Amino acid sequence: MNIPYDKITSIGMRTFIKYPIANCFWRINRYCNYNCSYCWPHAHTSKKDFLDEDVYLLAIDKIVSGFRDNGFPHINWGWVGGEITFNPSFLPILETIQSYVNKDEKMATNITTNLSQPMKWWDKFVKSTKKFARVKINGSWHEEYLQAEDKQKLFRDKLLFLRDNGIRVQVNAVLLPTKLEILKKVIDFFSEVEIPMNLKACRQKGKVVDGYTKEEMKLLTSQREYIEPNIVFLKDVDENEYGLSSLEQLIANNSKSYEGWNCSAGFQSITIYEDGTVTRGTICKKEILGTITNGFTLNKNITKCITKQACDCSADLKMPKTRN
Repeated sequence: MNIPYDKITSIGMRTFIKYPIANCFWRINRYCNYNCSYCWPHAHTSKKDFLDEDVYLLAIDKIVSGFRDNGFPHINWGWVGGEITFNPSFLPILETIQSYVNKDEKMATNITTNLSQPMKWWDKFVKSTKKFARVKINGSWHEEYLQAEDKQKLFRDKLLFLRDNGIRVQVNAVLLPTKLEILKKVIDFFSEVEIPMNLKACRQKGKVVDGYTKEEMKLLTSQREYIEPNIVFLKDVDENEYGLSSLEQLIANNSKSYEGWNCSAGFQSITIYEDGTVTRGTICKKEILGTITNGFTLNKNITKCITKQACDCSADLKMPKTRN
């Protein structure tokens, strides 16, 4: 599909365009039990950096109330780390969020995890998420920790267990330049049991790094067979509509800044960091809305993007954006 990116005037994930759903993207801790050689220093630490449980639980009420006041009765809660499953407050947080579920307000959640917790922990997770309208697990494939065949099988078995219990599952994997043949084996490994993979390009400062072959870029920019199609919605100046299968596909095709565009981040979505800072988004992190310890206020309307940096965070990109 040839998309005229220079003529696009509207972009976002269909879910957030079509329905009154807000998004809370929460980097709840940087602590991680892994220490991958390619991981950015800002994304992990070996020191436990968890806040008191009461701080998290009190913040949930403020978040729900803020989005409700903005006209969003439904919330998607996205969790990343570090490795969030080692935060001792994580399951109580999920249970507290579900206490707000009623006939008029629904909650969904998606989690990025290395799946290193034992199977019994995932059994607790299944039991602790029953009231969510939708639960999704994004299993991060870290080859440095998954060299042995038995570890690879256990990783897959956990995803199959979750899927059998009604949870949507997907594997996230970074395709490094010149490593396509290695990753093809991983793709086949999960294709055997019909688990989709979301392939990510390696990026630095918002841009895809150099060194990819034509075959690798083709796979990154057209990975439809691995993910559900048309979850990303685009519209051009002539009102033509286009669909992409993933936000990573959009980044690989068209990594850019949306400075000057009207963006619902800060109004329909927020980002929360491990220290409790609340910002408009991840790339627009300089636009601070407050903290979960001292209070924060959501924007009361859609505002223009003022960030010059390329928007390469899926949590930011999924929110509706329009260009005048």
